[in-house]
Amino acid sequence: MSVKSSRGVLLKAVRDLQVNWQQARAHWRDDKAREFEDRYMAPLPDAINSASSIIEEIDQILTRIRRDCE
Repeated sequence: MSVKSSRGVLLKAVRDLQVNWQQARAHWRDDKAREFEDRYMAPLPDAINSASSIIEEIDQILTRIRRDCE
């Protein structure tokens, strides 16, 4: 699996998670649901943006390495 395809898999998984969370949240409305959302779901976009940037940097580095080795 390439680095870019790994990034795509990660982004799709997050989209799927967010859809599933919204479905669960429609039925799960107690304090624990709010705690779960605050603790895990709310920080997710920033974490994914950071990971995505890092994945892009790794892809660029690997591209330079491949080019240098040719």
